[in-house]
Amino acid sequence: MPRAIAFAAGLVKDREVAEDLVHDCYCRLLAKAGDYDLQQDGTRLLFRSITNACIDRSRKKSTVSLYEADEDGGPGRMRDLTDRRAYEPWQLADHGELQRAISAGLEKLTVVQRAALELKTLGQSLQDIADALDVTPTNAGVLIHRARQALSKHIAEYVEA
Repeated sequence: MPRAIAFAAGLVKDREVAEDLVHDCYCRLLAKAGDYDLQQDGTRLLFRSITNACIDRSRKKSTVSLYEADEDGGPGRMRDLTDRRAYEPWQLADHGELQRAISAGLEKLTVVQRAALELKTLGQSLQDIADALDVTPTNAGVLIHRARQALSKHIAEYVEA
């Protein structure tokens, strides 16, 4: 379950949404336990289901904001949960720029490339990635290579500086 949540979080960029997606996919998979051999194919089916759910979610583009209500019941305000006391302002600026560049680069990747790259960062083998994405191991390697190349080009100016 932690690997599945980490995988989904890498695709949707929100841990809470990822947990919900994984839970839904897991429940749907268990509901059809009689139709599949979960012992043998469970992990592959779960990751494929998560990938499809993330694709569906990205097409819908639903966003949720966290607001904190005022004491008097007036309009709320955005609540920032980041503890910024641990960093110097210049570190925050540098980190923020690089983080935005990486996020923008990841968003430019296709969902399949992003999924392959995320699975690889979780330590999955090419065969496992291929099974989860329903491609050949060679194609999984190509997806990872192209995703890394595209991301590298996108963040090159930030890394060189």
